[in-house]
Amino acid sequence: MKKATISILLMIGLLFHVFGDDDDIMPYEHSISSEDVDLLFKVMLQPKFPESLRSQGFSSGRVHLLLELHFDGELRDWIVTYASHRDFAKSIERVIEEWEFGPPKRKGKPVSLIVPVEVSFRASGDVVSFNATNGLNHMMSSQYGYSSFDTIKVADVDNLDKFPEPVYVVRPKVPNSLIRKSDGSYGVFRFFIDTEGRVRLPHVDHVRGGKVDVRLLEAAQDALEEWEFIPPTVRGKKVIVELKQPFLFQRTR
Repeated sequence: MKKATISILLMIGLLFHVFGDDDDIMPYEHSISSEDVDLLFKVMLQPKFPESLRSQGFSSGRVHLLLELHFDGELRDWIVTYASHRDFAKSIERVIEEWEFGPPKRKGKPVSLIVPVEVSFRASGDVVSFNATNGLNHMMSSQYGYSSFDTIKVADVDNLDKFPEPVYVVRPKVPNSLIRKSDGSYGVFRFFIDTEGRVRLPHVDHVRGGKVDVRLLEAAQDALEEWEFIPPTVRGKKVIVELKQPFLFQRTR
């Protein structure tokens, strides 16, 4: 079983602009420091403005991503939480595996992170730039004037046809001896369910009831990654949704 790590959602934001010039652009490297976290981010291949959208008269677009970065800099997973048109998301999908990340560090120590990234597309120009954003909540609140049929965004739980139902659940496997010092405490995880019903980017939201052994949280996160759900829908259309799941750590009596 692959050892899970604890992912921490921090208000680090990367904002960079993608322009429509077809000339090759050198890899772009940017160093970010925020909330005591240091991260090196290198775009090896830049996503290109989709020609199909340019021909339809589109002049701009925007995509919001969440990246799960392992403490060694590996991009373990990523998900699109908003795209003004799905073709912009596909443009990123073609190049994101070529992006490179240095090991994230918090107060000088390696740490796994969930990092929000905002990509802005423009149909003209030839410069790529990075800036810190005001955080995920600001990015998620923006509205754009494109057809809802072609957009991608995280659905509101209240708008779902029915609350997501798990069809496959894995319980954390931990011995009573490990639970003893954390008996009665619990960890709450945030995660996404994608359009196939898979769990994506699970990470610790908070813990309650006293100090929790990090190995318990790792076991819970590892188990949650294997859960499967009936794909969430809004008016019959499959969507992405974000949920929370608590795990109570209690000894077997």
